[in-house]
Amino acid sequence: MASDMPYEILVYKGWEFKGWVGRPLDLKPTIRHNLKSTATFDIDADHLRAADLMEPGARVKIYRHGEYQMSGPVRLVGGDFSQAAKLTFSVEDDFRILNNWLAWPKPTAPLTGQDVEYRTITGPAETVVKTVMAEAAARLGFPLTVAPSLGRGASGTYTFRFHPAYDRLFPAVDQAGIGVTVRQEGAGLLLDCYTPRVYAHHLSAESGTLIGGTYSLAAPNATRVVVGGQGEGVAREFKGFSDGARESDWTDIIEVFQDARDSSVGDVYATRAAETLADGAALAGLSLELSETKHFRYGGSGLRVGDWVTANIRGQLYTDVLREAQLSWDKGGDKATPVIGERKDDSDAKLAKSIRALKRDNTDRMTR
Repeated sequence: MASDMPYEILVYKGWEFKGWVGRPLDLKPTIRHNLKSTATFDIDADHLRAADLMEPGARVKIYRHGEYQMSGPVRLVGGDFSQAAKLTFSVEDDFRILNNWLAWPKPTAPLTGQDVEYRTITGPAETVVKTVMAEAAARLGFPLTVAPSLGRGASGTYTFRFHPAYDRLFPAVDQAGIGVTVRQEGAGLLLDCYTPRVYAHHLSAESGTLIGGTYSLAAPNATRVVVGGQGEGVAREFKGFSDGARESDWTDIIEVFQDARDSSVGDVYATRAAETLADGAALAGLSLELSETKHFRYGGSGLRVGDWVTANIRGQLYTDVLREAQLSWDKGGDKATPVIGERKDDSDAKLAKSIRALKRDNTDRMTR
């Protein structure tokens, strides 16, 4: 591999290694914290690995500067019939199993034996994630290894009734203070958790660590939550929760409703309210272009997805989680753009979030 090529793409058919894509025409991975990472890359149509990548079951692993970034299946192939034809491959990270596997009310029983309405689990976030995913893998007969739980993350109560696991685990798991990873390991996948680091240095243009970027600051869209529990009509239970400090800071009151019909456990009401208030908090979103050197860069001992990062923007300090890193490589060179916090002005992110919320509500209605 050429010394100026920082990436390595390993190609697999299922779990069987086939070879390398030594030098793609371009590569654009987007690595995310507690969300499915994605990547696209282009190669010449006559590339040695083209046929392997177009086979059903094609998978890749992607490394940057020798450090693992993501693994997952090729989900889309595109091309044209021109003389200088190229092929474009789209890859989804193996984190996708959290979106694709359902959490059954009684995972050890067949469909005819689902004699409980909801599965309720209370415990540290890491333990809940690993329990739910290990049970799903056993039910599906899928080669998923789940690392032993260290009990990390705040304790919470989670309920499931044929929901995609992700829809019930998040954002609570994220707010509990842990990250989840799924990667190809041998002839299967490995699921584990990590505790986000606090990045020790402040990023700023003055320090030379930033060469550009954009930011957005958004006011909160929820200060009070009415949680609706079980029951019908006048018999239905409701509880109210509010963030007094937020209302005082912003001189504003914004009420929202959150359904919690799936459980009669009082703790669930408080959990749903906390999730809703966290989701509606004020947001500072930063998209930053790094000035990478041998002493400072994304990856390795430098910045990593999941880190708590502080950036100095026009004299104001903003601290949030590094949610994603938009990486790219082409003939123009290597580039890393970390996104800290959540960008309110990112239309793609807003659309994806709205679709997830709609799907979650539809699942709640369909499985009752």
